[in-house]
Amino acid sequence: MAHPAPEPLDPNITEIYQVFAGEFADKYLDSYLLPQLVKSTKEAAEDLDDWVAILDEPTPSLRMFYGSYAYSRRGKDRDAFSRITLKALDVLLETKPIENLLEEADGTAFWDAFVNQCDQAGIKPSEDHNRGIVQGILELSQEIFRIDGIGSIGGWIADGIEKTGHLEPQFNRIVDIRGVGPKSASTFLRDIVLIYNLEQKVAPVDRIHFQTIDRWARAIAPYCVPEPQDDRMADWIVAGKINKYARRARVSGIRFNLGLTYFGQRIVREPDMFPREIKKLIPSLR
Repeated sequence: MAHPAPEPLDPNITEIYQVFAGEFADKYLDSYLLPQLVKSTKEAAEDLDDWVAILDEPTPSLRMFYGSYAYSRRGKDRDAFSRITLKALDVLLETKPIENLLEEADGTAFWDAFVNQCDQAGIKPSEDHNRGIVQGILELSQEIFRIDGIGSIGGWIADGIEKTGHLEPQFNRIVDIRGVGPKSASTFLRDIVLIYNLEQKVAPVDRIHFQTIDRWARAIAPYCVPEPQDDRMADWIVAGKINKYARRARVSGIRFNLGLTYFGQRIVREPDMFPREIKKLIPSLR
């Protein structure tokens, strides 16, 4: 017996999804994601598709993670630790090809290089907070290298999706790295899935892992999820509901999340201002 078709979405809700997944997603790509990729990887590409070949290599994938996602929980220190980590990787690779580094049993040599760069910069390496990140991300690449002989984290994520349609194993493995939180992992997966153009190949149940739930997602939910709201709702439930209504609005859930990030960070800025700004954007909202 066929299920009845769902009722059409409220036009205001549809407009929210379309504006965020359209104009604001493009602005996020142009003003942040693409420039940050260039800065982190020291590579350049004409468009998003060209980044696939770049991130299929292990070094750019490592640099992308260390440069933009690894230290997102470090507040004001995030940029300093990102720079130091990338510098340590550069110095290490001056004398050791990436293949040799990935053949090593663990990331101890990289941690030592990181500590040396911290000493030169006059910054405490904060072993309790940073060693898990510095070693753990490289050790993931080493683990992948032992499986496929390449070691690209981006390629490993894409390959898993192509073969199984699932993203949960990659999400769980990344958050298993000490110091990498679910939001950082989700944001990284979101951007990799976007770059590799694999959103439609991810099983709907696993799309919660690329829908980053932060303060902006919590703020938009009452306006774009026409269901009873509860501030205590788990992140994965909020992610699932946003993805569901993105599909009903016929937009990319990933692009909606990009646009939401742009709207929150560049336009709203302060969470208390969210209701005013969303109603300025969609005047017919009550």
